[in-house]
Amino acid sequence: FMMDEIPERAFDVGIAEQHAVTLAAGMATEGMIPFCNIYSTFLQRAYDQIIHDVALQDLPIIFCLDRAGLVGQDGPTHHGVFDIAYLRCIPNLIIFAPMNEVELRNIMYTAQLGIDHPIAIRYPRGTGAIANWQLPFHKIELGISQELKKGTTIAVLTIGHIGNTVQDVIDDLDRAEHVGHYNMRFIKPLDHNQLRLIFDHYKHIITVEDGCKIGGFGSAILEFANENAYATPIEVLGIDDNFVEQGTIEELHELTGIDAKSIKGHINKIINAL
Repeated sequence: FMMDEIPERAFDVGIAEQHAVTLAAGMATEGMIPFCNIYSTFLQRAYDQIIHDVALQDLPIIFCLDRAGLVGQDGPTHHGVFDIAYLRCIPNLIIFAPMNEVELRNIMYTAQLGIDHPIAIRYPRGTGAIANWQLPFHKIELGISQELKKGTTIAVLTIGHIGNTVQDVIDDLDRAEHVGHYNMRFIKPLDHNQLRLIFDHYKHIITVEDGCKIGGFGSAILEFANENAYATPIEVLGIDDNFVEQGTIEELHELTGIDAKSIKGHINKIINAL
């Protein structure tokens, strides 16, 4: 589509992810604002280029990572579940996961205005969650999360599209007043001010992500808690240390325990113990 609409601004380099990243780096050094669009799982092929050609130079490249999370019937090679873990350790790199298509548009708008650092935007395969998504653009403040619902006892911290599932789950709870919901949005940098308020207010924390648990978003929250001497119980929901096979997204979410029923069970278990 871009090749048809803006042929002078779009470059198809084929299945050559390493070249795509280094090309984007070269364009950035010349003052351009490159959007480097690669499936989450295939950005792994260009890991050296991300570190040496982009992050080390602190070049403002916008990585748009499609197919982040479990992708369904494309199979185990296409699941974009490792991106948070393999990107989070790279200095200078911002990582953002929009909850819906409005946030995706707004972070792309924000990034092209200039943020002086590379940014990775991870979003899932499939359709959006909002019918009226063509809204005016708004700039997103870097490293700032959203409190979607205030609770009394349990805080559920989500990153990305799976926050919509959690929102529906909380709306369906019998004792929803106990549960707060936070759309963290930024995996890096984390919203430390919001996290301090959360840890000071709630007795239980649950993190939910459509990605691997080892090194992922939940790991980042555990690191924050450790560094700040919080002893609050934290339950990390995500994909365990194994490869996930082929199936529909609904089947795979159920298999990995990040479907609505599983999430509701974890929340109710804590509520019932109060």
